[in-house]
Amino acid sequence: MTIWQEIKAGTIPPRLTVADIYALTEAGLLAENEHFDLIDGEIVPMAASKSSDHERVKQRLGHLLNLSLPRALGVFVEAEIAFAPSDLHEPDLAVWPTEIGSQDVRGPDLLLVIEVAVSSIGYDLRVKAPRYATFGVRDYWVVDAIRKTIRVHRAPVQGAYSDVEEYEAHDRVTALLLPEVSVCLEEIDGPPARRW
Repeated sequence: MTIWQEIKAGTIPPRLTVADIYALTEAGLLAENEHFDLIDGEIVPMAASKSSDHERVKQRLGHLLNLSLPRALGVFVEAEIAFAPSDLHEPDLAVWPTEIGSQDVRGPDLLLVIEVAVSSIGYDLRVKAPRYATFGVRDYWVVDAIRKTIRVHRAPVQGAYSDVEEYEAHDRVTALLLPEVSVCLEEIDGPPARRW
């Protein structure tokens, strides 16, 4: 059963903490490949499978980050980040110092957070952006894999970003806290995957 089915069946309570999630995972009650966010203790399921456009852009961005950054910084793919006792998120890509474990990382430790969106653009902009701002993420990018744009969120203030800009595929975007990271979607994103 999925976590959603477990909650509906009453096997798992509808409100959880991050500690509950870790305990349920260790006990084998949550599948390792189940993707969800925990927002104020509520499970928000994520898509089980990602589109080829999403995966292609995420993989290429991750590769670029790995090539650009020193070894002291890690590029983490879909890592679980506990922002608060009742908030757990899995950004597509996140960069932070490798000396900090994934269960200890906090918003200000994150040097860059990237979500790649195909069908989740509304959720990434309207739900995740204010959450990340609340927890002090200073540089949050939403990459629209369909429109080929990057919406950059910076300067978090009281649960919102005061500096939000959108860049087109031909624009070069440099990470706020990582000057060695400069992205131009046109350069990294090849032709769309073949659709059958």
